[in-house]
Amino acid sequence: AQYNLAYLYDIGEFVAEDNHKAMDLYLKAANQGDADAQYAIALMYDEGDGFIEDDVEAIHWYAQAAEQGNLRAQFNLAIMYDVGEGVPEDNELAVKWYAAAAEQGHSDAQLNLGIMYENGEGTDTDYKEAMKWYQAAAKQGSSDAQYAVALMFDEGIGVPEDNVAAIAWYERAAESGDAMAQNNLGAMYDSGEGSAIDDEKAVYWYAKSANQGNSIAQNNLGAMYYTGEGIRESKTEAYKWFYIASELGNDDAKDNKELAAKGMRKSDLRKATKMATQWLKDFSDASPDL
Repeated sequence: AQYNLAYLYDIGEFVAEDNHKAMDLYLKAANQGDADAQYAIALMYDEGDGFIEDDVEAIHWYAQAAEQGNLRAQFNLAIMYDVGEGVPEDNELAVKWYAAAAEQGHSDAQLNLGIMYENGEGTDTDYKEAMKWYQAAAKQGSSDAQYAVALMFDEGIGVPEDNVAAIAWYERAAESGDAMAQNNLGAMYDSGEGSAIDDEKAVYWYAKSANQGNSIAQNNLGAMYYTGEGIRESKTEAYKWFYIASELGNDDAKDNKELAAKGMRKSDLRKATKMATQWLKDFSDASPDL
């Protein structure tokens, strides 16, 4: 009852929101061993919700809840050990708590545990174990995990190389909007790895990724326009995408931009440059944090 009332004060449902009353009631429940209340207190300190942010207090209460099996507390505790918030960075403890949450089905914990195994952080490098956890998260719909699974099949890491499986997983991640998966899927269709060559599909996925700001895909899309593969040849469009990718730091695109410019009229160069600068402005306006 104390936890339920605290939660109502916390979110302002049926009563006026009051973080201090919520905290008082959460504390009463937490001190009686209520793991959900312990998690709620930790979260309030972690996020500074009505209180001064206090990572040390957050760690204390996350640990209390995590020891009782609260999977959200286990995951957040793992994150804090992983990045060193409120405690010294400790990858072994991060692995311990990611594993606890992962075993309970927490998809982000499964993904992060896979990363720890792949990179050998807090544990020995183990690509098979990494793949196991990536696949667990991928099956729950994590696009980052789907991309990781695809990449491991693509490169034969922890599993035999399997381009057909790579395409299947790239496609799932690409459909969820993962820009790198979209580019890599385009590259598979472009080169005929795991499927017959399909230039139109390659262009489709390169364009999806390019419009999210992926400079590799932008360079690839420029190349398709330059050669007229899968789309009508357009040196103007090619130069536009090479220009955009080069502005975003892609060295290959810088070389391709110079190459494309050699055969273009000055009026087409001006048009392509104007299109590229407008795209960059629109992209920057839509992505202020980039």
